[in-house]
Amino acid sequence: MKKLFTIILVLGYIAAHAQTTIKIEPKKKPTPTTRVEAATTPPQLRTIKGEQRIKGEKFSRNTIYLNLLGTSVPASINYERIITKNGLINFGAKIGGFYFKFPEYNKLTLANASFEFNMLVGRKSHLFTMGFGWAGYYGQWYSNRQEETRNYGIPTSTFSMHYRFQKPSHSVFFQVGFTSTTLLGFASDDLVEMAIGNAVIYGMDLIFGEKPSFTVPSIGIGYSF
Repeated sequence: MKKLFTIILVLGYIAAHAQTTIKIEPKKKPTPTTRVEAATTPPQLRTIKGEQRIKGEKFSRNTIYLNLLGTSVPASINYERIITKNGLINFGAKIGGFYFKFPEYNKLTLANASFEFNMLVGRKSHLFTMGFGWAGYYGQWYSNRQEETRNYGIPTSTFSMHYRFQKPSHSVFFQVGFTSTTLLGFASDDLVEMAIGNAVIYGMDLIFGEKPSFTVPSIGIGYSF
């Protein structure tokens, strides 16, 4: 009896120490994978990285470019400023012109000045632009026959449409399209010539319902900042 009791105690002791403890840990919830970058990145940087114009946020709004034909024949240097800070549709203004002097050709001088309002459509790099404005041409030359310097001026109105590549960030600027120019009058220091020139312009307007006009291609390249 005593031996049986001893065996039972030994078996109980072994069973107590041989028992393994099972721990049940609560299942961990997966860590959210939501990107924090959009919330922590400054708006200006998001605009540049996303290459998109966002209303109220900064993007390249100034452009200096060389334009062939268009509002100034044969070429012009232009500065444009986008006035608004919208997303899809923006508005801007452009000034430009040229000045050429050829002393060897009867002291010939040619100059032009233009001003234009533009509407730009597009959020990213590829834009459609449409503009209207005015341009003035000035010419001066020395007449050997009359032995005097002659001066001429032609005011015009312009309408243009372009495809434009202009990133929201600082980048190269490119545009191609066409410009339609309408003659509004003719000025000269010779009253007879001025009368004949204006008679032709307003005579065509009276007969055909519109003043003389011509349409030329327009190509511009420069830099936006």
